[in-house]
Amino acid sequence: AGYPVILCSVTNYYFELSYNKDPLEPGEYWGGFVDTRKAFEYIPFDVFKSIRTNPLGRPYDPEVDFQDMVRLNPEAKDLILGIQGCLWSESIFGPVSMEYYTLPKLLGLAERAWSAQPSWATMEDEEEREKALEADWNLFANALGQRELPRLDHLSGAYAYRLPPPGVKIKDGLLYANSQFPGLSIRYSTDGREPDLNSREFTDPIQVDGAAQVRIFSSRGRGSRTAVAAPE
Repeated sequence: AGYPVILCSVTNYYFELSYNKDPLEPGEYWGGFVDTRKAFEYIPFDVFKSIRTNPLGRPYDPEVDFQDMVRLNPEAKDLILGIQGCLWSESIFGPVSMEYYTLPKLLGLAERAWSAQPSWATMEDEEEREKALEADWNLFANALGQRELPRLDHLSGAYAYRLPPPGVKIKDGLLYANSQFPGLSIRYSTDGREPDLNSREFTDPIQVDGAAQVRIFSSRGRGSRTAVAAPE
């Protein structure tokens, strides 16, 4: 319509939405789920490439679901002044809660707002675009885990950013674990107790008898929720 705008898409930048579909994860879910990757992969000039699932997590079929929606006129790109994240306060209970909801989502927003448009933003081939996006995300996730999150542990007395629970499984007696942000410490226990800084550090798949409890820790020793893995 010719108006200058700032974009704040619900599906990518409403930061009070829960990180994922987990009963232990705080946050709203009426507009879906927003995590750091959702903020990172937003494409301001082609939002239809950014929105891949509905609020229930079911994949969209772009050719069917978006066929009657108006695309951005290329001449209107200059009217997009920027992008922003929104944090509505009905589920915020203080500074720690606020920092949990916004960080590290805010770093994904900053990457899109302040960096040049990535190569995958204009790729029409879905498979090619996904491959390029995955490579970029891998670099970004490593930068967060190895550099930026440890920096947040020391800035302004330390921020209470969200530590993602680890991904864990036990297969053929071997415990496997990983972190969304490589570089964060992973520790585990097999005695039924919640892991702490004195627990063994996970580096490679290891033989275990029975179930295992696994947590991720920040550079200052703050721990994530505990993930429990049982033998398959």
